[in-house]
Amino acid sequence: MKKIALVAQKGGVGKTTIAVNLAVAAQGAGIQTALFDLDQQESAVIWSDRRASEQPHVEFLTERRLAEALRAAEAQGFGLAIIDTPPAAGPQAYTAAQAADLVLIPCRPSLVDLDAIKRTAQLVKSAGIEAFVVFNAAAPGATTLLEDAAGIVRDAGLAVAPVVLRERSAYRAAWPVGKAVVETEPKGKAAGEISELIKWIFAHLKVCTPDVVK
Repeated sequence: MKKIALVAQKGGVGKTTIAVNLAVAAQGAGIQTALFDLDQQESAVIWSDRRASEQPHVEFLTERRLAEALRAAEAQGFGLAIIDTPPAAGPQAYTAAQAADLVLIPCRPSLVDLDAIKRTAQLVKSAGIEAFVVFNAAAPGATTLLEDAAGIVRDAGLAVAPVVLRERSAYRAAWPVGKAVVETEPKGKAAGEISELIKWIFAHLKVCTPDVVK
């Protein structure tokens, strides 16, 4: 079972939105997926309660129970675990990062958000886990801004994921009904970007989906 942690020092960067959308996309690709919510606000759990489907599996945990839950998920045949963390570089984020094979750091391409990257970078470096910044809610056509933001991220010692998630109304429309953009607007631009991101993650972690096997 592969494990991904989403970590960000700053709130409001779309961390949980990305987590639930990746979980649904992975499940739809044939990978049994568990989403563990370490945030006391339980936003992912609240989202899941609105769903008609029991997949992906979403569960609230404290960081003390994370290792046990990951072992249980692997024993039950899950192929992917996504760990959502609170908006702080605290013990939950560090525990999640240590448990992961890959850390994703959602970040809006703005100076306020980029200023918070340095502390998150220190956390993932101390955990010793490979990490990538995922630019989220970027304005369409903001090429120069993204290039400048990528330079700041690299100066902080972090890599940038090759897929950018743009500001899309589809995310806001899908959330209240417990859906992901690949379900509500499967041919939309937001769904296309999420699909690209999960495919890159699968390739990076060498996850074989049923389609790849075929």
